Formats: sequence, C-alpha cells, structure tokens
Amino acid sequence: MRDYEAMVIVDSRLEEGEIQKAVDRFNKIITDAGGELGKVDRWGTRRFAYEINHQHEGYYFVTSFRADEGLVEDLKRNLQISDEFIRGKIVRPEHV
Repeated sequence: MRDYEAMVIVDSRLEEGEIQKAVDRFNKIITDAGGELGKVDRWGTRRFAYEINHQHEGYYFVTSFRADEGLVEDLKRNLQISDEFIRGKIVRPEHV
C-alpha cells in the first residue's frame, strides 16, 4: 500500500447535507476497499480562479489515505462519473 492525497471539489449548489454525503461516500469507497483513511481536511466553499462547468465556486476537501493502486483507479473513475464531483486530483505526496 502507498500513501496518497486526494483533493476533490464538490458542487457547491448542493445542500449542505448532500455535500456531506458526497464527502462521506468518497471516503467510504476508500475504507470499503481495504484502504486506510487518514486526515480529512474540509476547506469549505471557495471561489474558482476561472469558471468550471458554468460554475464559479465549489466545496473543497482534501483526504489523505493509504491504498493499493487499483483503488486509486476506482476513485478516479468515481470522480469522473459522479455528478456531485466537479473535479478531483489524486497524487502521491512527496516525503521529506
């Protein structure tokens, strides 16, 4: 298993409860597949530097986790096909 970090933008037009469900669903995918969830940092609603899908702001959160590469591919696929996620990026953090 490797360390990863995911930054995800959720559609801010959703109600607060729906945003929370989207964050929880993303994190549940990690734990259900045997990954280890680390820190979940909720940044809240932020304004975009440029328009994305005719939207000007989104709800940001960052999740640290440990998982196999196969799970990372599943997470990327979920980010692409789910309507509530605007964008997402999963990276391997640099260790100092």
